[in-house]
Amino acid sequence: MNRFPSVHKKRQNDVELFQLNTMVMFWIGFFPPLFAAFFAILVAIIFHQDKITNYVWICGRALLPSLSRIINLTLEGLIWQLCIFFHIPFRLLELSVGWVRYGRLQNIKNEWNLWYTMHRHLYFIIGVVELILMTGLSAVGEKEHGVVHVCFFYSFGITAMLFFISNTACHAQSLYFLNPYGKISYYVKIAISLTYFLSAPVIVTFYALYWKGCMTWAYEMFALVEYIDVFLVIFYHGCCVYWDIQHKNNTFCFQVVFSVRYNKPIASDNINKIQLKVNDFNELIN
Repeated sequence: MNRFPSVHKKRQNDVELFQLNTMVMFWIGFFPPLFAAFFAILVAIIFHQDKITNYVWICGRALLPSLSRIINLTLEGLIWQLCIFFHIPFRLLELSVGWVRYGRLQNIKNEWNLWYTMHRHLYFIIGVVELILMTGLSAVGEKEHGVVHVCFFYSFGITAMLFFISNTACHAQSLYFLNPYGKISYYVKIAISLTYFLSAPVIVTFYALYWKGCMTWAYEMFALVEYIDVFLVIFYHGCCVYWDIQHKNNTFCFQVVFSVRYNKPIASDNINKIQLKVNDFNELIN
């Protein structure tokens, strides 16, 4: 298995722009979606109750709206989109680092190497697809483009399930499983994943009961389960990343630092000098 260099030494012409440690990256990637979800739901229910329930209801007016309808409001939608779009680049960086570290920290006693490699690549691919679907879900309004929004919604739910599976499978067969917090993180991932999987048929059932059976209470239960699922996804990416990255720095005796550098171009005079030296060397050889 190929190993990637853990430290990239600074070259002579490099200029250090800035560095970020793992905890800063964690909070940048975790806090914005958490704040957006809390802010949007609370503000909508407390201050904009009439707006979020003033839709053309086929089966009666429900008092508890779905998150899709909440982020369709101006203020709630603006805050939601700003926070979600802001955190996506850092989530991409997190996925890239996770993909590299899963390759470097695979358990040498793992007998399912092909299975592990498949899940490691799926971890990155599905994670990127999940972010794309989250972008579409946030940008396409439920009121204006209902069918497209619903497609994004259910596709996002499926990819989140697949991401949970791949990430948990890699965790179990890597050094992330080590103490002191590896097993705790693993069991929390299992618990969140099972809860999320079990909620899938529940949310579909409540949705069908409202639209097919015209039971108003079913839509409110659908919205409540949707809130729970949103926070499950956020906490899966957040709390488990905290245990996996922060405490593994001490366990493996290294500190992960994200460094952004600028490579200065070589001046034309230096290029000419290098070319002259090459020509002189060739003449000596000949």
